[in-house]
Parts: sequence; structure tokens; C-alpha cells
Amino acid sequence: MSLVSGANQTAAVQWLERTLDDSAWRRLALPEAALTTDSILRILQNITEGMVVYPKVIEKHILEELPFMASENIMMHLVKECGLGRQEVHEKLRGGYENE
Repeated sequence: MSLVSGANQTAAVQWLERTLDDSAWRRLALPEAALTTDSILRILQNITEGMVVYPKVIEKHILEELPFMASENIMMHLVKECGLGRQEVHEKLRGGYENE
């Protein structure tokens, strides 16, 4: 947890100039960064290996959620272009769904 603050402190004090007092921090931070990157890539590989994508299932979920994703754009358009209040538009949209 202190590696981040060590980097910030070194940059604040030295203004990105290389001096001897940051050698200890560099000996810790740079290898830790490399090990962390390696761990992240291994986890990503474990997650994605053998993954199967079903385009029809993705399409089905997108089509189910599309009205809700579009409603945000509709709301913002009505607020910006028509001068309506966001809460007022939200209530009208919500009321429209409840009446269906």
C-alpha cells in the first residue's frame, strides 16, 4: 500500500529528477509493478481461456435492455432541447412504462 505514496512522495520532492535517495523505492516499486502486471495477465488468461461466445444470446440480452439504454438519451434530449426538467421527464417515462 505504501508503494503508491512512495512514488508520489519521490515525484513531489524530486520533480522527476533522478537522485540517489529514490534508489530503495525503485528497487521495490519496479519489480512489484512487473509482478503485479504478470499476475493480472495470468488472471485474465485464466478467465478468457476456453471462453465460448454465443452471439444469439448476446443479441437477445441487448435487445431486452435497449429500451432502457435509449431512455437515458431520450431524457437528456428532452431536458436539453425542450427545456423540460429531468425529474419531470423521468416521471413521464416511468409512468409510460407503468401503464403498459
